[in-house]
Amino acid sequence: MNKLRITLVATALAAALCGCATTKLTNSWKDPQYHGGPVKKIMVVGISSQASVRRIFEDTFAENLKANGVEAVPSHTQIVEDGQIAEDRLREAVEQAHADSVLLTRMVERKTEIMITPAEPMLPTYGMMRHGYYGYYSGAWLGYYEPATVQHYDYIVAETTLFVADSQSPVWSGTTRTSESDDIRTATEGFAKPVIAALKKAGLI
Repeated sequence: MNKLRITLVATALAAALCGCATTKLTNSWKDPQYHGGPVKKIMVVGISSQASVRRIFEDTFAENLKANGVEAVPSHTQIVEDGQIAEDRLREAVEQAHADSVLLTRMVERKTEIMITPAEPMLPTYGMMRHGYYGYYSGAWLGYYEPATVQHYDYIVAETTLFVADSQSPVWSGTTRTSESDDIRTATEGFAKPVIAALKKAGLI
């Protein structure tokens, strides 16, 4: 096996996967020179300085790969150390697991979108009200005022990259946009679906 040159920089994967209601694959790329066919066994690596987040992410993603007929192993089952993993330690773990590929996920950035719905004042209806409570009720709708609303949407941009273990270059990479909530396991399940679907479409799994 040639050197697998992957530097794992500790990032806030916890934020990236702190619950996602929805995940969308915004773009993806496949190496046009790669003709090796589907990989057989993937080592899943979550890049995070938080050990619990890394474990939950790797376990859940691996489970989803297995549910799609792909053999997968979470890196933490081979590498119990927390934080950034040394290159030789990672290569050793890949070899010991008999993995032919490595899938890494890292957070790129957190963004907030603001959506403003402007107020829609209606013309006053003084003198236009009909008699009776229903007449008042129906007339009130004609002069109903809805104030402007401001909504904040927080989401995470993450990058997932697939390496074949005997190559130093990636064979596939995808960028996702994930809305935030509270459950890491549920988040990862939602996150894994579009990534796995894209890998299938690319003929890599």
